[in-house]
Amino acid sequence: MEEVILEEKDNEYDYLMNALGVYHIYKGKEGASNVVALRGINLELKEGEFVAIVGPSGSGKSTLMRCIGGLQHLSAGSIFYQGMDITKLDEIELVPFRRQTVGFVFQEGNLLETLSGFQNVVRTLRYAKNGYRESRERAKEVLSALGLANRMHDLPHRLSGGERQRVSIARALANNPKLIIADEPTGNIDHLNTENVMGIFRDLHHDLNTAFLIVTHSQYVASYADRSIELRDGRFTGQHGDEVDVHDLVATRSVIINNDGSLNLPPEMTPVIEQYGSLWNFHIDFESTTPKIIGVPIEETRTNCPVCKFSIDPKAFVCSNCGAKLGVE
Repeated sequence: MEEVILEEKDNEYDYLMNALGVYHIYKGKEGASNVVALRGINLELKEGEFVAIVGPSGSGKSTLMRCIGGLQHLSAGSIFYQGMDITKLDEIELVPFRRQTVGFVFQEGNLLETLSGFQNVVRTLRYAKNGYRESRERAKEVLSALGLANRMHDLPHRLSGGERQRVSIARALANNPKLIIADEPTGNIDHLNTENVMGIFRDLHHDLNTAFLIVTHSQYVASYADRSIELRDGRFTGQHGDEVDVHDLVATRSVIINNDGSLNLPPEMTPVIEQYGSLWNFHIDFESTTPKIIGVPIEETRTNCPVCKFSIDPKAFVCSNCGAKLGVE
């Protein structure tokens, strides 16, 4: 069967990958309920960006990783790579897409145990239709760059956990992908090797301008990323770091309304609403399919702190920004 070759396109998009309204439902066995693993995920990943998806077991992290990498079909939604909707590609078209665009690093490493680290990387390059000599030279290059020049010809069982993971990273890097997706890449190694592996990711991210998407349960691992996103029960519940876009959370973020009528707002919303003050008018729009609560800030009630000039409620006794005492309680 003839392999489909995807055409290169000029990058006229602001993102490398854009996921819109992604759902994935696992059908239950006979008599069992279906499991909704992803519930309308929206995610934009820029070229060269380092993003971590953080959440406990069962939150949907690995399902999201497989969907974004083209390893698993969606139940609903779309995933675009610079304008190309990969959810419309069949399996024959997905194979060259994955080889050209995405490199994978798995928790278990998934190395072929009967082949040396060098042979594992060479085989990946040969699958991508690279020449034999070119593949050997490239394998030596990436393995040496990852500190495995003296261990590359050892079989995986003779390597430490950290060395095995570096072979996996070399294999993911071999075809110069635009994105590396790592699923719990430090789950089977100790803290020292975790620091080494994450240091490698950080250096590669800066030196090669390669985008990284890491799914992990560890906040420490996530701290290496430019941006980390919390995932719970198939929804994004928080976002931290550089260039946080609150709109990524709009469709998936839940707000809790307590019995006394008070609201528990997501923490990332606090700096957004503070600039408009604490006094708001609300009304309910019943004309939409689902009733919407619409809040409008009463901006004319704001004044400036005489000390730091921060916008505050004129009835406040203490400035929430600098702590200056503004009146007598």
